[in-house]
Amino acid sequence: MPETETVHPHRRSRALPALVLLLTLGACTPSAPATTGAPSLPPSAAPTGPPSTTDAEPVRVEMTAGDVTLEVSVPGAAVDDPHVHVTPDEQAGTATVTLERSAVDDAEVPVALTLTSDGTFEPRADGSVTVRAGGTAVGGLSAPRGARLVAADGTHLEVRPLADDASGGADDDVTTTLGTSAVERTDWGDREGGRSLAVVPTDWAREAGQAGVDLAWAELVAADPEVDTATMHDQLECHAIGAPDKDSWNLEPWRPDVGLVATMAARCNPTS
Repeated sequence: MPETETVHPHRRSRALPALVLLLTLGACTPSAPATTGAPSLPPSAAPTGPPSTTDAEPVRVEMTAGDVTLEVSVPGAAVDDPHVHVTPDEQAGTATVTLERSAVDDAEVPVALTLTSDGTFEPRADGSVTVRAGGTAVGGLSAPRGARLVAADGTHLEVRPLADDASGGADDDVTTTLGTSAVERTDWGDREGGRSLAVVPTDWAREAGQAGVDLAWAELVAADPEVDTATMHDQLECHAIGAPDKDSWNLEPWRPDVGLVATMAARCNPTS
């Protein structure tokens, strides 16, 4: 019998199962997820820079004089740089608001003045604004320089820049003063041939224009109903327009009622 190679069947039977086991384990082992850092934001959620000034919460500052309270709202201003300053003077019955020029000229949304106490705004032809409560003048705002006050409604004003040809290229801050006292004192006497009421106006009333006249008139009539005549009102307005710096505004009830134009032509002292 020829010599043959010796075969070991038991070695083959043990190797084959081991190979199958390795292949099975490799197929069943889960692969680890790839880590590539923080997940990316979708385009809509990506940062887009600082918010627009028109979206920022406005700075609000309260100003009070007497019984009248306003809120000044400056849109887009930062709390630490509000572009608005309020200077109250309780003794004089005034409060002055000062606005940086850029807050008025460059604002996408106008600076607003809101009446938060009782009453309504009454804009006057000279740019001043009277505050009335129950139909009676209780305060007023002087006409601002380099800007104008525009009524949005009865309790809201907007501070708007003047046209370039009207502002004269002004770059000063914009100011307006709220006043609630127009008459410092009065004194009846005999002057120029008859009874005369000497009216000493407050500093605010001397510069407040028509709003100052409205408040001074309300205070005079409340103190003495005898004052309430057309000629006395025309004389008061004439002094406020033509002689605001005069020490006292002398009003005579005996002077004829000739209308404001004729009263001013007579230098506030009509005689016929």
